[in-house]
Amino acid sequence: MDTLVVCIAAAFSGLLFLGVAWLTRAGYWRVAAALMSGMVAAAFAFGLDRAAFEFGWWTYGKMETHAPVAAYATTALWFGGGLGLVGWRMIRNWAGAGEALYFIGFVALGLGRDYALSATGMGFTWGEGYLPVAISAAGWLVIAFLVQLGMQLLVGSVDSDPLAPERLPSLEPAAWPFEADAPRASFVTRD
Repeated sequence: MDTLVVCIAAAFSGLLFLGVAWLTRAGYWRVAAALMSGMVAAAFAFGLDRAAFEFGWWTYGKMETHAPVAAYATTALWFGGGLGLVGWRMIRNWAGAGEALYFIGFVALGLGRDYALSATGMGFTWGEGYLPVAISAAGWLVIAFLVQLGMQLLVGSVDSDPLAPERLPSLEPAAWPFEADAPRASFVTRD
């Protein structure tokens, strides 16, 4: 059962990544850089999970040292690639405020994922005290940083590449009745 859930989550993460790549209007190189940075993030998460097992910060149920390997696909595709592209657009649009919101939101989503896994009994178990939660938050912050750093090293700064063309048809807004011209009489008067 756990394997099925992990595989469904990995497939759903792939769909989320494709959707975010399309909606953020990222160019091909930016999408490729986000995916490669996501793989680096997954490798970091694997190492962090291994260290967490050794120090007793958290465990993944039946797995002895780390989560199922397929679970790191969700880290690479969604947390690394997908949220990395969302962060790229946030930083591009709102500069410092977008960057702060991105990092805070990323850590909140990561911790939310960890708490959801812990609450559902899917095999994730926290260690004793608050140190495991702090380590997990720091780990999610490092993952967010690695993704943005990787994209900037591979493609350039957030505004170095143009946005892809608009992918949704743009509709002209309809005039409201109050903005329309005054009605004209369409009948002919006789003298």
